[in-house]
Amino acid sequence: MIIDESLEEPGEAKIILVKSFWVGEGSVMIYDVNPIPVRGGMHIGAFYLVTFDDMSSEQAFGIGSSPKEALENAKEQWDKYAEENDNENPFKEVLRELQEGGE
Repeated sequence: MIIDESLEEPGEAKIILVKSFWVGEGSVMIYDVNPIPVRGGMHIGAFYLVTFDDMSSEQAFGIGSSPKEALENAKEQWDKYAEENDNENPFKEVLRELQEGGE
């Protein structure tokens, strides 16, 4: 991937862990990402980021404007990956748990 350095804009973000769920052999983490406006920098709105931590690395799988949307995107992304590895989808489990819990 070629990156045009002249297009780089300064930016910072405050990232807060909203909730984590132990699922199978790892954890699903939901983060609230709030970009901090910088004069002359990027203008990205707040969003949620969902990751899976398998205890050796943490990988991003979904983003969205709400935790549920980010989890649904992560579930779809995992399903693409799971075709190769027949693993249970941890994001599907978290969505089910949230639905049962009324969140």
